[in-house]
Amino acid sequence: MCSTPHNDHLRGTVWFRVLGPLQVIADEHVIALGGIKQRATLGYLLLHPNRTIPTSKLLEALWSVEEAPMTARKILQNAIWGLRRALLPTGAATAPVALRTQPPGYCLDVPLDRIDLHLFHRWVKDGRSRLEAGEPDTAVQLLSDALDLWRGPALLDITEAGLMWPELSSLESTRLDVLEDFFEAHLACGRHQTVLGELESVVEAEPLRERACGQLMRALYRCGRQSDALGVFSRLRTLLVEDLGLEPSRELQQLQQAILNHDPDLALVQGGALSGPRGVASLAAAEPPAPAGLTAAATEPQPHVPENIREGRFPKPPQFSVQGSGPGPKTSAAAPLRAVLSAPVLDTAPKVLTALAAPASEPLTFSTETGPSTATVRQATARALPTAVPAAGSTVSSAVRRQASIIAVRAEPDPVPGDCAELDAWTDHMSHLVQREVENQGGVVISSLCDFTVALFVAEPDDTGCSVRAVQAAEALRGVLAVPFETPDGAPAAVQVRLRVSVASGEVLVSQSLSGSAPPKVFGARVMSESGALLDLASSSHAHVCDRTRQETREHFSYEEIPGTPTRWKLLGEIEPPREEGTDQDDSHHRELDLLQGAMTHSSRWSQPHLITVLGTADARRGRMLDELQLFATEVLDRAQVLTWSCEEAGESGSFDLHRTIISGYCGVLESDPPWAVRQKISTVVDRLDAAKSCSNWLVARCTSLFESVNRPSEWLGAQEWMDVWRYFLEAAAQDGPLVLIIDNLHRADKAARELVGLLARLPDMIPLTVIVGADPELVRHPDWSNDRGLATIVMLDKPTEEELACSTA
Repeated sequence: MCSTPHNDHLRGTVWFRVLGPLQVIADEHVIALGGIKQRATLGYLLLHPNRTIPTSKLLEALWSVEEAPMTARKILQNAIWGLRRALLPTGAATAPVALRTQPPGYCLDVPLDRIDLHLFHRWVKDGRSRLEAGEPDTAVQLLSDALDLWRGPALLDITEAGLMWPELSSLESTRLDVLEDFFEAHLACGRHQTVLGELESVVEAEPLRERACGQLMRALYRCGRQSDALGVFSRLRTLLVEDLGLEPSRELQQLQQAILNHDPDLALVQGGALSGPRGVASLAAAEPPAPAGLTAAATEPQPHVPENIREGRFPKPPQFSVQGSGPGPKTSAAAPLRAVLSAPVLDTAPKVLTALAAPASEPLTFSTETGPSTATVRQATARALPTAVPAAGSTVSSAVRRQASIIAVRAEPDPVPGDCAELDAWTDHMSHLVQREVENQGGVVISSLCDFTVALFVAEPDDTGCSVRAVQAAEALRGVLAVPFETPDGAPAAVQVRLRVSVASGEVLVSQSLSGSAPPKVFGARVMSESGALLDLASSSHAHVCDRTRQETREHFSYEEIPGTPTRWKLLGEIEPPREEGTDQDDSHHRELDLLQGAMTHSSRWSQPHLITVLGTADARRGRMLDELQLFATEVLDRAQVLTWSCEEAGESGSFDLHRTIISGYCGVLESDPPWAVRQKISTVVDRLDAAKSCSNWLVARCTSLFESVNRPSEWLGAQEWMDVWRYFLEAAAQDGPLVLIIDNLHRADKAARELVGLLARLPDMIPLTVIVGADPELVRHPDWSNDRGLATIVMLDKPTEEELACSTA
């Protein structure tokens, strides 16, 4: 052993909190734990307390094999030394804690009842035992107390730094299992209405959790919603059969039959039987309603567990200061038992914690040696429990680590308007423009305050272009925000825009509400800090980007390096694609482009469908023309909704892929959406029409069927019925702005896609729809390529043959 005699034990009560950002609380202080390696070392030891962890295992936890520096062992030794200094004694010795050197590694000696993780497991075990013993009320309280210990994902400040351990994934899985036990206990008490909302959120987030689906079916049935309960079973069965080739479990099938038969046993309060498998998921549970109190058996202390812990709350002092950062406020012996730490989930460890105090008129008196008496605790708990208010908007959420780009924008008025109303209108207009340009490039605004906006561009698993889209947004902002701002009466304003933009790329942790009702939360100290530093140094003439962003986008944009620290680059502009040699060809290209842009503007302005066909044998030249038309639609046409499709992208998606792409793009449907979610999103768009409910249901059913019947023959709906479907759907979608559909290589697509393009070209007026088709000239010779269309423009990039000319003018 190699520790100094005076720091083997912390004096005073000490608590270790790993269910959230790592915290050590001792003597009414939050101990400052130092840097990330020091915190990670302590976090890993707390996951394995009272066990000797080999040095090699600790090194693997702190670094991967490829990333470990030559001085890794020395860094670990310094971390251990720093932890020992942080855990110095401060008061009377009551909680022995020792960090010992024990060959072949280190051992953290700590009482298990001082670690919230082990209290969580103990209370879960007790709660499950009470549930199995037929005491669901007591089980609800114990399981609720266990879930209340969670302040966010376990060791969040450590995982945010990029360290991921299998133990943490297992903890997240356990939390969802306990949440299902909590639901089961409430159902056993007959409180199906209480947990119905949370159950629906969990099933929406984890649709393959059979146990949660069964619980939701029972809750819905008891609420008189038998059809909805059966719908839950149908959605689960569809997912299991289509995705996994499995049928639901026998228990779930029996539950479905019981609902169909109106089995009277379903209406009875069941005793605490646990049924269904436990699955794996990651979620943050909202605080559930708690019963009025605990039974005497549940409150009796057990060995080594203080009475106040058995009452179901992790002890928390009412006031804290960070040890080592200056003296904190003095605290008296009187403090409320249910003072709850409201430390926010931050991207770094919180330095100051606050407490939510109970009413001052009903204080609890703590004994500094023994804690509050059992009677006093029981009375105070009964008073405090009914007043507990769940956090507003608590929802199920998921967190994933993604490559992303952060764009920071500051749009300041120059000069600042003297009238407050004018300043507010100017700020609102700027915020709207920034949000529109960010969303046009596939980003999302995560924060907006006055003249400052932060947007996120996340890379999906198969996407490497998030940084390109972020830089495109930065470049587009410089063009859009340069447009003079008008006052409410239409007169040009004298206020100009002083714009600064920065882009930084890296890995971040993104936490998104699974309902999509709130912007994602981003945890990434390095990327966010770098973006802020770049913005402070950025000029009003050019956007500044970090070195990584420049590396990922240098094939698309030109840059100039700026001397100094940090390394940063000035965005000069987009690299123009190479032109084919020949001045006559270039002039012809510009004339053709002007013609097509005029046709697009006419279609948008007068709400008339227009088909533009670009024919050419050279894919590169034809693709460049389509790209320029797409850029024109995005940057010039007001509120244009642009969709692109190519038969190569369709892959093995089967027939009607173009149909599904159009509906998905304008309704926000994702590939991962279950059928019920697809229907809900389509219904949201269709409901914009001023139509009877029966007509809306008919249109939703026809659009949804495209996602359910991939392999149906193309004749399964009549031509006129298809015409009506697309007429009304696109009329609803166009209420958000003119529609632009760009399709390349149509000559290689299937018959259903070509027929759909022809149908769209024959739609009646009053729909601002422009369909732009790129294809080989052989398209006009296809027998199913109809010339019966309304407004149409054909551009031939190559000199046409007599046959092609005859087909195109027929």
